[in-house]
Amino acid sequence: MQALTALLVLITVVALLPTPTRALHRLNSPTARPRGQSQLSTGGGEFARSAGRRLGILAAVVAIGILIAASAGPSVVVVALAVGVIAMVVISQRARSVRRRAATARRATVIEACDVLAAELSAGRPPAIALEGAATVCPDLKVASAAAKLGGDVPALLELIAESPGAEGLRALAAAWRVADESGAAFALITERLADSLRADESIRRQITTGVAGSRATARLLAVLPVFGTALGYAIGADPLAFLTKTPPGWLCLALGLTLSILGLRWTDAQTTPPWETPHHPNHPT
Repeated sequence: MQALTALLVLITVVALLPTPTRALHRLNSPTARPRGQSQLSTGGGEFARSAGRRLGILAAVVAIGILIAASAGPSVVVVALAVGVIAMVVISQRARSVRRRAATARRATVIEACDVLAAELSAGRPPAIALEGAATVCPDLKVASAAAKLGGDVPALLELIAESPGAEGLRALAAAWRVADESGAAFALITERLADSLRADESIRRQITTGVAGSRATARLLAVLPVFGTALGYAIGADPLAFLTKTPPGWLCLALGLTLSILGLRWTDAQTTPPWETPHHPNHPT
């Protein structure tokens, strides 16, 4: 029975994991997309396959839940679903925090790479050699550096790499590279100014992130307060978990409490999400 409960929780978490990004699909594609193929139709097919996969996993979750209910009673299903929802929320919050830290670290490496690129270009080195030096600081530029040596389309690769969270600054570097190639402008000066601009933007991002950190911490504290309330119930001689998992009114209270906690966390995330992390912002990777 414990194995079935664990399996239910595992499948629930897997069903809610995010799918790979469009950039990862493009990099992992075994063959290049035909020039005339519609990106919209391809994206719709990927969305349909992803939705079908998640619906299948959720159907398996429901089937396992019915099996558990038939063999052990509804209280086990309530406990399994509650644990699964809580695990999903914790994993989601943790993954969002990890993604934010990774994006911040990547933006720092992009700025440092632009500084190195500007210094190399100012020293008179060719762009391909200068990009190789910048790639030692920013590993994301290794592919573009190899393409530059082989005479490939460096701006296109930089734009592709810029789809990764935190690497949005490479989109401006791609535009600067293209302008320097087509007009013969001073690439070193453009790159130096680009690094200064990215550094100023990052300073503003850090100020905004620091300003909303308190609100996020408060929301997480409020979300875990029911745990302390449950411990307080046991301290005064009650049995709140038995009420929540074995009685219909307790099921309603548990469902309502979890729903309100999740909505509170979602609302706080929506209110404290910086503009550059919103899907419709120009600097957000699509």
